[in-house]
Amino acid sequence: MVQWIIKTRRGRLDLHDTRVVWRRFGRYTRPHVLSLVVALGAALGAVAMQIAAPWPIQLIFDHVIADHPRRSWIANVLSGVGSTPGVLLGWACAAILLIALLDAVLSQARDVTLARVGHDVVGRLRRDLFSHFQKLPPSVFEQRRTGDLLMRLTGDIQMLRQMLVPAVITVCQSGLTIVAMIVAMFWLNPLLAALGLVTMPITLFAGWRISRQIRKASEAQRDKESVVASIAHDVLGAMSIIQAFNREQIERRRFSRQDRTTVRAGVKTTRLEARLYGIVSVASALALCLILYVGVRSVLDHAMTAGDLLVFVAYLRGLGKPVRNLTKLAGQMAKSTTCGKRVAEVFELEPAVVTRPGATRLDDVRGEIRFEGVSFWYDDHRPALTDVSFAVAPGQRMAIVGHTGAGKSTLAKLLLRFYDPQSGRVSLDGVDLRDVSLDSLRRQIGWVHQDTVLFGMTIAENIALGCPEADGARIREIAQRVRADEFIDRLPAGYETVLGQGGTSLSGGQRQRLALARALLPGPRILLLDEPATGLDAISRQLVEEAWLAPDNKATTLVICHRLRDMERFDRILVLRQGELCESGTHAELLARDGEYAAMIRAAFRPDPADSFGGRLAC
Repeated sequence: MVQWIIKTRRGRLDLHDTRVVWRRFGRYTRPHVLSLVVALGAALGAVAMQIAAPWPIQLIFDHVIADHPRRSWIANVLSGVGSTPGVLLGWACAAILLIALLDAVLSQARDVTLARVGHDVVGRLRRDLFSHFQKLPPSVFEQRRTGDLLMRLTGDIQMLRQMLVPAVITVCQSGLTIVAMIVAMFWLNPLLAALGLVTMPITLFAGWRISRQIRKASEAQRDKESVVASIAHDVLGAMSIIQAFNREQIERRRFSRQDRTTVRAGVKTTRLEARLYGIVSVASALALCLILYVGVRSVLDHAMTAGDLLVFVAYLRGLGKPVRNLTKLAGQMAKSTTCGKRVAEVFELEPAVVTRPGATRLDDVRGEIRFEGVSFWYDDHRPALTDVSFAVAPGQRMAIVGHTGAGKSTLAKLLLRFYDPQSGRVSLDGVDLRDVSLDSLRRQIGWVHQDTVLFGMTIAENIALGCPEADGARIREIAQRVRADEFIDRLPAGYETVLGQGGTSLSGGQRQRLALARALLPGPRILLLDEPATGLDAISRQLVEEAWLAPDNKATTLVICHRLRDMERFDRILVLRQGELCESGTHAELLARDGEYAAMIRAAFRPDPADSFGGRLAC
């Protein structure tokens, strides 16, 4: 059997990949070595019970029913307690019950121990993968399907458990059972044993061929299941858009079409597994026919007893289960290897930034920001920023403007250290951000994203997302500051109102005020706003802007502006064009320069015949 496993490497079971996956994730089983030893001991005890199970029946046939029984080891053992048929029958029945009881207890101990270890291993692995997700750069989640990542976090890890926990126990138990039964069969009758094992090469060859096909089918099935999960995630997360554009039928057909391909892939995998098990069953039946034909003739010729033949047939039939377990394990290992490679692929993704050993913690921050010769490009090597340099004084309000794709959001990502620049440096109070611990840096920055993200938690928990230790009084104070208390107090549960996914039960202005309250709650020294008033009506926009324009906001404030309105309120304006800083100055200075910024202002306020107000404010 070991030789077959090595050969199947060329059959692309693939032993090399399996070994790599085991090396990567086998460490998760090390804390459970003692439990696995207990499970192995229980499994070996169950093997002993399976070997002993036929012998009490042999005693009944040869020493109770037969007129002239042959002496055997079991009869010698029982000779001291009586040899009458009634006594032997009683002891045989008691032995059958005892063996069954011990087998049940040992099997339960094995299964419960393996289940407990398996769930713990899966839990630890899932938590580690989830933690690793949180270290990856945003580009990973922008470029990959969410459903595919969820599949790796759930289903793939569950399949990986089959390799990490029960596989070794199954191999040991099934392998030892096969060896013990074969030795006992040769001891009983070498000729019958040779005939019984003649079908073994057929079973092994079938397992080698079909397990390769199972691996390929499993890979295809997993990929299709990931696509189905991604489609469902996209549709369920944007149901209002789907309904507004009457796409229910279209999305239903798209989902059904992909789901049918998944079903076909699953059926193909099951068909291959069923074919493998069918070949094993037919091979076992063929061996049984040969044994019965030759064995009965041996009994008639007094070469062996009927009880011996019964024990032999029991062992032959018993061989089917461990052989099927091993062939089934081959298919499971193929699936587990595929899933393990998918999970390992995520673990191999490197975080874009890490906290260096001995990194500085930011505690007393003034808020001076400097970009010095910063250049940055994403994985496609297309420059996002080129040699950008500027400084922001503590407490200063700076606007960052430019057309779409100019690099405005990239500046924010570098300041938050989602990425590090390929050249140049970004510093805070003169300290390179690469020498600062990530948690202390981000605690000093309050960020309001253009696309407001709220979670399915209470309003209070959403506000306190970055400052979970904040008490209710502090949360209410911040909510009042951004005028969010006006609508929160009208809700039946107030601050304990649980929001739906994305906070869709609230208006855009209400969600934006909660996002601003979340950013202001920790008291950050830097406030980073990515057009916080986009999509809001005039009243909601005024309420949001009043919060960060208030005199008590002493934080250094950077605002990414898409609407060129009231730009006089900023101490300084940066103008980006295709990743380069082309202009910098106050609103009046830039207008007087009559450059890029002045052209954007003219375009933003150019009269539009379609606009009844005679002008537009968006660039």
